[in-house]
Parts: sequence; structure tokens; C-alpha cells
Amino acid sequence: MNESYNLGSIDSIEDAVRLGISFEDQGRDFYLESAGNTSDPAAKDMFLYLAEEEKKHAQYLVNYLEGEILLFDNVSDAPDFKSAFSSEFVGDDIGEVGAMLAAMRLERKTEDLYKMLSKNADDAEQKKFFEELALVERGHYDLIDGFLESSTQFRMQT
Repeated sequence: MNESYNLGSIDSIEDAVRLGISFEDQGRDFYLESAGNTSDPAAKDMFLYLAEEEKKHAQYLVNYLEGEILLFDNVSDAPDFKSAFSSEFVGDDIGEVGAMLAAMRLERKTEDLYKMLSKNADDAEQKKFFEELALVERGHYDLIDGFLESSTQFRMQT
């Protein structure tokens, strides 16, 4: 189910940005925990990469609240973790798959928030800032989805 945000339930753009910072911080914590719980080196690398991304995004938003808008140089600079995939998700332990599905949901939820902020932005520069954040979150969603697709294909071939 796709969650969306109504600015009417948030008092201001600043409150929405603070919500974004909270999402990014929670995402970072989640990815660090997931990295610590996985035995697959590629999954661990992907989770650590995403944790670092969330940290950067939170700082972008803090800077935004302080009046500085940072634009992104490159929307998709993610390494290819799929090629390093080495283990199957087997047995009753679906922890890694569950973590990846939760991560996809987190990325989608954050993307939706940034799309809403872009739609309600006061000027073109703000609109572009939030559009680019939404695109980065979509890229993270696609990265995780590709990793899951790679694991499914690997499993089917055994």
C-alpha cells in the first residue's frame, strides 16, 4: 500500500523536512542493524552503503533547514552489489529478505514524502531539491529490488 502525506496534517514545510530527517536517521539505524545481522557479504555492503546514503540525506536536510540547498551531482552512483551475491536465502530464516522488503518500504515512504515536499515547495530551487531527493530514494528502492531479483535468479538456478 502506497502511503502519501498531506501537508495539511503537517504544520509547515520545516516540520515536513524534520520528518524527513527522522526518516533518514531511522533508515540509517535500520541499515546499520541489518548490516550487522546479515551473513552475506554483498548484502552487508549494500546495507552499509545505504546507511551512509541516509546519513548524507539527513545532513542535506539539516543544511536545508539552515538555509543552504545542496543539489546532487549524481543521482545514481550506487555500486553493483548484485554481482557479488554469494549466498541463498534458505530455510526458515527470512531475516535478510524481510530486512530488504522493509528497506524497500522505507525507501518508498521517504520518496513519497519528498515528492509531496516538491509539490508544495515555494520556489523552483526548493522544488528541484526535493525532486532530486525523491529520485535518489527511488534509486535506492531499485537497488534493493535488483538485489532481491538477483538472489531469486540465483536460487532458481540451483
